Amino acid sequence: MIRSLFSLAVLISAIQGIPQRVALGQDEKPGLRLPSDPRAWINSSPISVDAMRGKAIVLYFFEEGCPRCREKWPDILAAAQANQKEPVMLIAVNSGSSPEQVARYVKQQRIHVPVIMDVDRSLERMAGVNEVSLQNIWQARVIDPDGKVRRADGGDIPGTLQAASAGASWNVDPSDIPSEVMDTWRQVEFGDYASASKMVTRLTRDRRPAAKAAGEKLMSYVQQKIDTLAADAKQAEQSEDPWHAFQVYETLKGQFAGYSLPESVEQNWSKLKNDESVQTQLDAMKLWQIAQKSIQSGRTTPARVNAMMEKIIEKYPGTEAATSAQEVLGPAVPEGF
Repeated sequence: MIRSLFSLAVLISAIQGIPQRVALGQDEKPGLRLPSDPRAWINSSPISVDAMRGKAIVLYFFEEGCPRCREKWPDILAAAQANQKEPVMLIAVNSGSSPEQVARYVKQQRIHVPVIMDVDRSLERMAGVNEVSLQNIWQARVIDPDGKVRRADGGDIPGTLQAASAGASWNVDPSDIPSEVMDTWRQVEFGDYASASKMVTRLTRDRRPAAKAAGEKLMSYVQQKIDTLAADAKQAEQSEDPWHAFQVYETLKGQFAGYSLPESVEQNWSKLKNDESVQTQLDAMKLWQIAQKSIQSGRTTPARVNAMMEKIIEKYPGTEAATSAQEVLGPAVPEGF
């Protein structure tokens, strides 16, 4: 049961499916996720850890009021530019400042890498970073190719980028991708398939041999992803797991809009949408999302959160949302205790 406002603050991260803190170490499996809200990003649409699997991410937590930090930006940005064709991405993170302050700072320093505005310091806490301030001016974390998080040297970002790329690899080798196709390649590489669909399709019909070859290469990779997901959905249906199958079909329809999908995707999605068990899961998810918005608004109380979680569990037992609600409340007490 949630008993305090402190617990409620922790819950804001938990209810989004994000652990409050990730364990740091080579053998730990973190649940770190980057913000999915586009408003939390500058210079980029949201980037997910899942889309970066196989590649590495360097998170650079910086203090915008620090003169020494300002002096380091030219070298940091030059290193990011030099590593553009390496399977590692630098993402700068500012925690605790207003979006207006961060946007102004990014413009002044001419920062061109993706920037996360961690206004409530939730990402800072989840990454196990001590609060960045004028007494703790920079910190770094590396998300390895397999998704594990480890500490890194925030004072040597060029060296950290170089070290992080070891063992990482691109899904599509960029060595023979023409410069004019690189933006599209990056969209595909980072999982923004729908945005790249028109250009990828156009490139497969391009009269320039190099551009056409690049388009065919990108299309082949996207098609492999589609085929893998379609097979996963089919297996879920055969295993009588309609909810998982429906979720995969939803992913195919959304993330791969603009590509040629198997006819079975739309047909099976429509059929499963009317399945009674899927409808129950969707209804439960709607209630969960209402609870999430209420909690994030900051205008609720621990008692009210308890009531919302208990309602989900009681009304929709056995659903994904009910499982999440139970995790928020803590382990259920068996009858008779």
